[in-house]
Amino acid sequence: MHFETIEQQLIELEQLLIQSATRLSVELLDSYLADDFYEIAATGRCFGKADVLERLPTETPPVITQQDFNCRVLADGLAQLTYRATIQRAENDNPSYSVRSSIWRFDGEKWQMVFHQGTVCGPFGNR
Repeated sequence: MHFETIEQQLIELEQLLIQSATRLSVELLDSYLADDFYEIAATGRCFGKADVLERLPTETPPVITQQDFNCRVLADGLAQLTYRATIQRAENDNPSYSVRSSIWRFDGEKWQMVFHQGTVCGPFGNR
């Protein structure tokens, strides 16, 4: 698989994961997250796939914007996507800012996220 193709596919998948329709759908989340998925949230809490499938569809989806994507192929069928995210939650007037890292694995048919981490950072502007 060509690097630019991998990068574009992973960016599109990350963008799908922030959409309300995806976040509210157990079926869609289940297809995008690997069974061994693990997340370290910006709050420091850790989650597995079952936690995400139970929690996300019950939340009011925040408005998330992403920028500054960077992709690294780690091994055949394994890639990391990093980016910056601004998250605006309905219950909070102030947005939060974080640097995000996701590891994606290709199973021969589709990419699935196996790891995600958000690290809180200060505000950044759109570039």
